[in-house]
Amino acid sequence: MANEAVDKELNTLRGDLDTLREDVKKLTEQLSRTAKTGASAASEEAQAELTRLRAELDELYGRAVSGGQASIESVERQVERHPLASLAAAFGVGLLLGKLLDRN
Repeated sequence: MANEAVDKELNTLRGDLDTLREDVKKLTEQLSRTAKTGASAASEEAQAELTRLRAELDELYGRAVSGGQASIESVERQVERHPLASLAAAFGVGLLLGKLLDRN
């Protein structure tokens, strides 16, 4: 009778262990799927942020080019209006740079 109770208890424990193994297996599979989904979502978020940053960089580049072009046109107008003053300013800048770079 005692052996029957022990056998019954062992069978119950074996069943519980089998159930636990199945639960761990299911949990592992679920964690694997969740990790893949999370990595995919993180990759999509990173790609979206990269796209946003590229658009922002393109906008900033466009503004810099426009501003640079406007500055060049402004300088060209000033040179056309005051050619002698522009020549004197260029000569002065060249002389100053020559003196600065000539330090031996």
